[in-house]
Amino acid sequence: MNITYLGHAGFVIEAGSTRILVDPWFYPAFLDSWFPAPDNRFLLEEVADLRFDLVFVSHGHEDHFDRTFLDRVARDTPVLCAKYLSRGLLSSWRALGFSDITLVDHGDSITVAPGVVATVLCDTSHREDSALMLDVDGFTFLDLNDCLVQFGELPAGVDILTRQFSGAMWYPNCYRYPPDVLARKVSTVRRNLLQTLVTTCAATTPRWYLPSAGPACFLDPELQQFNDRNATIFPAWEDVADGFAAACPTVDVLRAMPGDRIEVRGGVPRLVERNDPARATDTDLASYSAARVNEYSALRNLSKPPVTSDELRAHLVEHQRKSKPLLEDCNKRVRISTEQRAWTFTLRAEPEIELIESAPDPQSENPPAEYSFEMPEWVLREIVERDSWEEALLSMRITLTRDPDEFDVRLLGFLRYGHMRPVVQRLVSDIKSSDETIERDGLRLQRFCPHSGEDLTHAIICDGIVECPRHHWKWDAASGTCIEGGTLPLRVEPIERAGEEPHKEPVA
Repeated sequence: MNITYLGHAGFVIEAGSTRILVDPWFYPAFLDSWFPAPDNRFLLEEVADLRFDLVFVSHGHEDHFDRTFLDRVARDTPVLCAKYLSRGLLSSWRALGFSDITLVDHGDSITVAPGVVATVLCDTSHREDSALMLDVDGFTFLDLNDCLVQFGELPAGVDILTRQFSGAMWYPNCYRYPPDVLARKVSTVRRNLLQTLVTTCAATTPRWYLPSAGPACFLDPELQQFNDRNATIFPAWEDVADGFAAACPTVDVLRAMPGDRIEVRGGVPRLVERNDPARATDTDLASYSAARVNEYSALRNLSKPPVTSDELRAHLVEHQRKSKPLLEDCNKRVRISTEQRAWTFTLRAEPEIELIESAPDPQSENPPAEYSFEMPEWVLREIVERDSWEEALLSMRITLTRDPDEFDVRLLGFLRYGHMRPVVQRLVSDIKSSDETIERDGLRLQRFCPHSGEDLTHAIICDGIVECPRHHWKWDAASGTCIEGGTLPLRVEPIERAGEEPHKEPVA
């Protein structure tokens, strides 16, 4: 078994004569904002010329589903695709002309070749993301990339684990915070990212860990503040290596760079570094930026008309129409602004959205909005045309302000998933959760996290606080009030209050 690392979350895996392509990424993503770091373009032609027996892409984000590159893959290549509610990823494959597509449910497996079994694991909340486990004659390679599979459903005893160690989100670095507040929030997110990785290792007990899905880089001069590995949620592996070693002393690390190959012989992997003068082992941002200037500036240099109030209203109303169950309890004043104009509206389930146009100066607004989105005019045009707030938010080109400073799952769900009714319905189900409860540490609490759907059987309960192991939201164990992460409460009560004594093992 040979595993060639393509950079970010990309791999070419060879098992005997079988060759599998996973999550290749070479071209810019998210409104041409994200680029692979370090530059892996020197591998492009070599990988594009290969024939594959199977291709797997974990989800639709452009740093995984690279349409420009995948357009060069032979259309008769078999595709393994997670069976999502929205069928959005399936539609993307079909739009590219692929037809030999096997849809696989969470936890199901297929035999790719004799001795080669592929299993797909999914994030079973509303988030459409998946992971791949390959079993090659008993040697297991678990590629979690940035998929958050419930901890209780992760396989134990894997040989090589690869998963995200760095952030991949606009929070908190795109929010308008005072420097000290931002620094504190960045520190919290980075600590939580490492804790999630450590918890994942505890659940999967890998022999080796391969750092992947690491930070992208931002070549546009307007975004280069996000390349600061100390002040953002995008640390390099070297920034977290010591913490990982201290928390997971029995796990060996395979530190690969783009083009490096991991050869597995006799159940033992060996890292073989690529000897190639074209390979960059770090990121010279100045040279990299100069080489890609035509790519990161292409969209904003297009001559397109500004978004009209009617266009924006139609866009929002269509999201509202598909999101009514999500907006049942919503009453949020929202502001969207560009360099030239601003619009304010109140988000409710109904009636139809009324946009109030004003000057872009937020001081002119009365009363102030509870959530504000500031962006360049061309970004708003791309949002309306592509119907994708998710892509625009991930571009890091939108500045957000919120008062109170609380995550609003309904508003963000409306923007990010309002074009996908099945995902909205699942999000509503996640928020309301089920009536199923569990008992832990003298508490009876709802089993699944109201934010992410994580099984709270694996929650951290300490000093009167319940902490979700997935995104590390925290609740007061006495009242269920959310004290960190968002506003959604947790159903929790002491077992004694329910008229029962805590369970005790009988004395022998």
